Amino acid sequence: MVTPSQDDRKIRLLQIVDSLHQGGMENILVQVCNRLDPERFAITVCCLSRTGPFAERLRAGIEVISLEKPPGFSRASVKALRSLMRQGDFDLVHTHHLGGLIYTGLARLKPALARPRIIHSEHIILHGEELRPRRILQRKLLYPLASCVFTVSSQQLDQLKAVGLTHRRQFTLRNGVDGGRFRPLPREERAGHRQKLGLDPGRFWIGKVARFAALKRHQPLIEGFERAAAKNPALGLVLLGDNGGEKERVLAQIDANPMRDRIVWAGLQQDPVPWYQAMDLLVIASESEGMPNAALESMACGVPVLANEVCGVREVAGDGSHSWIEDLGSADLIASALARIAALPAMDLIAAGNAARLHAEAELSLEAMMERYRRLYSGEFFGKTIAP
Repeated sequence: MVTPSQDDRKIRLLQIVDSLHQGGMENILVQVCNRLDPERFAITVCCLSRTGPFAERLRAGIEVISLEKPPGFSRASVKALRSLMRQGDFDLVHTHHLGGLIYTGLARLKPALARPRIIHSEHIILHGEELRPRRILQRKLLYPLASCVFTVSSQQLDQLKAVGLTHRRQFTLRNGVDGGRFRPLPREERAGHRQKLGLDPGRFWIGKVARFAALKRHQPLIEGFERAAAKNPALGLVLLGDNGGEKERVLAQIDANPMRDRIVWAGLQQDPVPWYQAMDLLVIASESEGMPNAALESMACGVPVLANEVCGVREVAGDGSHSWIEDLGSADLIASALARIAALPAMDLIAAGNAARLHAEAELSLEAMMERYRRLYSGEFFGKTIAP
């Protein structure tokens, strides 16, 4: 019997996330897993808490397992992950966010093993609870277990260093966007396209793509839209996304809003491309991001971006050329920005959209991102330090 050499056999990769519900990190994870060569990689995705709708986007052959972890810390989930890691005999474990690293670190304690090697990534700038001393200490204790730690924006990396979170091998691996899938719609087709989506073809459609989390700041956006729309009857707001702790509150706010007939909630869209193509402007009013994928997808579709000064945005969007990056810290500031941009000449907005598309094609390629992931995973498999 011939045993395959390490060079010939598949790399057994375990991805660990909390869930596969809507989110930028989850979206990138799905794209990475789908594009890794199935002849080279055997992939399992372990959801600590639950699966979620993004699981449906994974290609056939990728195994998805949920540990159904209850809220709070769960010793049973540590044992279940330890059992999974033993049975799967994985070469690499990629942990996303601190929760995945905590459970993976504990699962490897008994017995203490040199493999699987751990790759850890952080996907948002640390804020709130994540900046408390206990959470900083947890990261300081657990980062050494990983062979490398990376962020999706250089601003994140700078923040980690500023709060004393360093690693012998620390870098940024920036997100990318599929320019073949996310692409502009010819201007002459927009009216009919909007009608198919149930959107008034004559409105200036402002879009937001995000789950209903407090840090995404739906409520001030809706308040700002209301104030701007009261002076401009052409404005419309379309929201894509679902789930999150603020969902009921935001939907109630929409129902009670005097401009509710100009606000469309489209829910979670497995294919958001048609909705991006119907927008005139994407707004990111979040208080914190890592690198917002909605900005990349919007720009690839030829839609300019209005963004709050949040982590990662300036790395993908150029203020003044194809986007506007400014203080959106209040409903009044949002209203003022929306009114100003909506009043720009149509040709200026078209030019901004064209510039956004060109920038996405030149600087934010999905294939460039994928090549870095391939190099990273392959290098870790062979125990080599290969710059991704």
